Amino acid sequence: MTEKRFIERTINLKWIRANSGTTYLCPVKALDRFKNPTEAQLKTMCIEESQNPQND
Repeated sequence: MTEKRFIERTINLKWIRANSGTTYLCPVKALDRFKNPTEAQLKTMCIEESQNPQND
């Protein structure tokens, strides 16, 4: 029988509100690379949180 191995990692997340009012959930390490990220950069490295149906 093969042994299963699991890797566990903790990711720190931060909510960011863009100038358009859209909120993003972003990994802190990704945000560290940018002093003032644009909305296009936020879209590529974060999850658009304001479109989450659970927020209604």
